[in-house]
Amino acid sequence: MTHSKDLAAGDDRRIRLAGWVAIPEPLVVEVVGRAGYDWVGLDLQHGGWDLGLAFRGIQLLDAIGVPTLVRVSEEDLALIPRVLDHGAAGIVLAMASDPEAVADAIDRARYAPHGRRSYGGQRYGMRPEPFDLAEVRPAIYAMLEDRRGVAAAAEIAAVPGLAGLHVGPFDLGLGLGLGRDRSGPVFREALEAIVRAGQGAGLPIAMHAVKAEAAGHWLAMGFTELVLTADIEVLRSGLAQHLSVARTIAGRHPAG
Repeated sequence: MTHSKDLAAGDDRRIRLAGWVAIPEPLVVEVVGRAGYDWVGLDLQHGGWDLGLAFRGIQLLDAIGVPTLVRVSEEDLALIPRVLDHGAAGIVLAMASDPEAVADAIDRARYAPHGRRSYGGQRYGMRPEPFDLAEVRPAIYAMLEDRRGVAAAAEIAAVPGLAGLHVGPFDLGLGLGLGRDRSGPVFREALEAIVRAGQGAGLPIAMHAVKAEAAGHWLAMGFTELVLTADIEVLRSGLAQHLSVARTIAGRHPAG
């Protein structure tokens, strides 16, 4: 059985490759879960997930043996203990901009005396957990996506109990006033600041929604985890590619 501590900072120094599920259907979750990712993200900030569907997704991935991280926004911190109770390995806190909010998220994920999470038993006692509940340390990642987050990157990385930093490149570009153009020095300098902060604290640093062909670029910059393109994008691009190939072949064979 996979436990949340498997994603804690310092447990594993290898490069991790993660999947991301936007389609809240059990069959899709199972396909992604069995693909071989190191962990899989479910998105309560965007996409079609609601809390009940997220519970089912977490349960299925947990049964397969794949750690699940659930992305929540700062407005939804109250959801943290609920998804953890159902077996999530941890949380990706979206739009993390200050160390106080990150510390609050970690506090909600830990039992007393190290936090204020109420005890309900993981999936009502059906999921094994250590006798000493102080050992339950879900992985909380801070997702930096705006100017404030970049400016406070070192302070956020220093928050006790943080499992890693996570970059949302699209929102970071918007937050820096760059729109869709992320090719210039301003964006790169922001990424370098985040990487320095993560390295200085000895934390994993994840880049979100990476296409496979760009993996080398991000790893060379110092990122140690890559969240690969989401299921819906793989489905969309894969279908378009198959259709294009078939239309090209069909064009060489006139009907009749």
